[in-house]
Amino acid sequence: MRSVLLFLLLLLPAAPARAFLFGRSADKAAGARLGEMRGAFEKGDCAAVLAAADTFLRAKPPAAMREEAFGYMGRCYEASGSTDKAISLYQLSLGLHPENKLFASRLALIYNAAGFPENAAPLFLKVLALKPDDLEANLGLARAYAALGFLARAAEFYGKAVELQNYRDPAILDEYARCLLRKRDWAGAAVAAARGREVTPRSAAWPITEARASAGQGEYFKAVEAMDAAIRYESSRRFRLERALYLLLGGLPRRAIEAAEAELKLDPQDALASQVKGMALYALGSKAEASPYFAAALKGGPFTAKVAGAFLGGAAPGPEEACKK
Repeated sequence: MRSVLLFLLLLLPAAPARAFLFGRSADKAAGARLGEMRGAFEKGDCAAVLAAADTFLRAKPPAAMREEAFGYMGRCYEASGSTDKAISLYQLSLGLHPENKLFASRLALIYNAAGFPENAAPLFLKVLALKPDDLEANLGLARAYAALGFLARAAEFYGKAVELQNYRDPAILDEYARCLLRKRDWAGAAVAAARGREVTPRSAAWPITEARASAGQGEYFKAVEAMDAAIRYESSRRFRLERALYLLLGGLPRRAIEAAEAELKLDPQDALASQVKGMALYALGSKAEASPYFAAALKGGPFTAKVAGAFLGGAAPGPEEACKK
């Protein structure tokens, strides 16, 4: 008899796990309401999801049903801009369902976006302990570590993220390259730029990265050549003046003056162009002639003003120090 029953069970069509979990008669009403929430979520109707939530939760559904519903509710709170409610829900959900990586991941993403990377990092680590190849968690953790200044750790997880993407996302490759530049990993930044060029060959981002990597190694003429390539793709004032700085650092102050003067013709109040010309004149020994340009640079941003003030105060930094941020 037992063998006959087993044979008959094997002939039954496979049922979704959800049907066995939620198919008990006592839970049918809650299961039906959960089905409505699921359908509304899949249609992007968050108003219907949240409207059904109160009735659903008052019915005291089983834990597995509640866990699924919390996922829909949390993402709908996010979509509606109710971030505080989403945070509270995800925190509660994590306490009840610590192995659910969705709750940890969504909460971590919120913390990262809100500027709390110290709260995001342990949550991303929790996700990666459950699923090491989770792209979103690797990328989120890289950004959290970068924001905290842990550049070696950030580079490690950026590396994993770009590998998981098969090096096909230029925006993330650019983030990775910028992190490597901050870490002063000049060779690594150049490799990231080469990868990026394979995806978007006409983007200015890659020669800019190469220029900064070359400058970091003291190869200023190579940096100028790379900036020339970048400017061919995107001729911006910032790039042109960065090129002028490399000319100055490479021992060509007269050419740096020419580049700065071209920008000052376009905007006589340009603080950075004034600073570049002032530094170049100073390098040529024309300190008195440089002084009004440093005075003009004082009206720029904090960095420009600080460097200009140092020159005016007689405590001029060396060219390399002047260009550090």
